[in-house]
Parts: sequence; C-alpha cells; structure tokens
Amino acid sequence: MREITPEIQNEIKEMIFDYYAEECEIDKSEITMETNPQEDLGSDSLMFVELIEMTSDKYGLDIKLQSIGKYMLKASIDTMKDVVEMFYKVYQYGNDIVNQ
Repeated sequence: MREITPEIQNEIKEMIFDYYAEECEIDKSEITMETNPQEDLGSDSLMFVELIEMTSDKYGLDIKLQSIGKYMLKASIDTMKDVVEMFYKVYQYGNDIVNQ
C-alpha cells in the first residue's frame, strides 16, 4: 500500500477536475464535489478509462480495468467526491482496490 499525503490528494483532485473541465468544455469553477459526472457534465465511460490511464501513467501504477470494474460494482460513483475518493484508493491500493 502506498501512503497518500495531503499533497498527493490535492494533486489527484486537481488532475481530475482539470480533466473533466477540459473534456466537457466547461469552466473548472463550475465543478464541485457534489457534481454528478454523467448527469451534470455528460461524461461517459471512455472518459473514465482515459482518466484511469492518465493516473496510471502519472504515478507509475499498474492498474487493471477489471480491478476498477469489480470495485465499482460494490461502490457507487455518483458524484465527483466518489470519483476523487476512488482515485485516492487506486493510488493507495492499485489492483487491491477490489478488496477495499
């Protein structure tokens, strides 16, 4: 398990918000932790996959989409808060996210 510092948490959150703002062509200030990525921003699963790949590349993670999928079966991802917290777990646990 990797330690996740407040600096890393902020970096991950900012990366996610920047990504959604750019991809959805909206101002980043319009995104809050309560924003629903699908309903409010019009995001789709391909965008989510790209974000996972970006995170993997940035932090040198070897994460399998299958692990993320299994995790998402038991954890609802309805708000940006859910997305951010899931990516914290991806950073910390990698493929072991399934067991979290």
